[in-house]
Amino acid sequence: MRQPSDTVAVTLVDESTGEKLATSHIPVTQLPETFAIETSLDIAGQRYTVVRADPPTKLEFAHRKTLTLHLQKVELLNPNDILFSLPTLCGAALPETANQKTAGSIVVLHEDDFRQCEYVALTHAAEIASELLDIQTIFETASAGAGWSKMHVRNRIEKPLPIGLTWKDITSRLGRTDPIGAVALGEPRRVIRGARAASMRNGIVLWTVEQAGELGCLCLHNPALAAPSTVAALKRVADELSLALIDWCRMRVYTSNQSIPGSLGDPWADVQ
Repeated sequence: MRQPSDTVAVTLVDESTGEKLATSHIPVTQLPETFAIETSLDIAGQRYTVVRADPPTKLEFAHRKTLTLHLQKVELLNPNDILFSLPTLCGAALPETANQKTAGSIVVLHEDDFRQCEYVALTHAAEIASELLDIQTIFETASAGAGWSKMHVRNRIEKPLPIGLTWKDITSRLGRTDPIGAVALGEPRRVIRGARAASMRNGIVLWTVEQAGELGCLCLHNPALAAPSTVAALKRVADELSLALIDWCRMRVYTSNQSIPGSLGDPWADVQ
C-alpha cells in the first residue's frame, strides 16, 4: 500500500530502552515546523518529551517522508516525596521591591530568609510561644532526613515591633557599624523599598524596612557569624528596647529577664 503523498511515516522510539512504541502516517500539516523547540506528547496516557528528532525540521522530513522521534518519559513527582528545606517561614507579605540599580554595597537576601531571625516586641510573648509550639510540632512529626514533609507558616505576629521605633534607636545602641547602600530580594536589582541596613563585625547585617520614619521589621542576616562583641551589641538592643531576639528555625529566643515557653535557649549560647 502506497503512502499518501501528503503524509510522513512517523516512528516513535523510547530513548531509554530503544523500544519502538508506534509507527503511523501523519499529515505534514499536523507536524511542527521544527523539533528544535521543546515538544511533548501523550501516548496511551503517558507523557513524553521529544529529546531527539531525525530529521529535525519539516522541510527535511516532508521531503524524506519519514521522521523518527526519540522520546523520554516525563516522570511526575509524587507530592508526598517533596521535602521542605526549612521547618518554618514567615507568612507576612514580602517587602515591596523596585527594579533598580544602587550605588554602594548591597546585601542580597533569599526570599525564604525574610524574618527568620528577628527582633519582636515582648508584648507578643504569648504569640511567640504559640509559634514555637507549632514549630516544635513540625520537628516532632514532619522531620524527614534532609528536610521536613510539612512546614509551619507563621502568621500570628503581623507587626513585630513597638510603634514609634526608629532606625536611630537601633544604630545608637550597636556601636561601630558600616552603612549598606541597599537590601535586595533574590537578585541585586530587586531592591527593597525603604530598607535600611548596617554591617557589623564578622559580616552580620542588621536590616529593616522603614515607613514614615517607623520600622516595620528588624532582622538579622548571617547571625551564625556573630562574635562575642557583636552578640553583646545585639543583646543590648533587645534589653534596652524590650525586645526578644528570635532565631525561628532553631527555636531559640533571647530575652533579658523573661522566659518564653518553647524556647530552646539563647541563640548564641555557644559564642565565647
